[in-house]
Amino acid sequence: MLIDSHCHLIRTTRSLIAWGTTLHVAVNHLDTIPVKAIVEALVALRASPLSGTEEHHVGAPHRLWDVASRIAARTQSAMPDGEPPSLGIIYILALQQMAQADHAALLAAFERAKLPASHSAHGGKAG
Repeated sequence: MLIDSHCHLIRTTRSLIAWGTTLHVAVNHLDTIPVKAIVEALVALRASPLSGTEEHHVGAPHRLWDVASRIAARTQSAMPDGEPPSLGIIYILALQQMAQADHAALLAAFERAKLPASHSAHGGKAG
């Protein structure tokens, strides 16, 4: 899934990019999706065998964790009786959703991923 998403992003941006940038863009795109749609996709994802026990690191920026954590918190608040999603599940879900993103949404997420942390789409750190 990461390879397909990476190639999709390269074709869309017409840029040679790092693996971690692909994950960062995917998470930035997922952050724009309504929480109801994220919860629905999360339920479907949990029924599929896409996650495993091994972790692989792709060299993404530190602020990726901030955005992914925010998505996990939003998702958890929308389904308080459900199990909170792990960051690994958020990353897989983000890559899945990235494959469905239109050209404009993907380019916008790419631009947000390039911005310094103080200029993020949600105004930086939540307080």
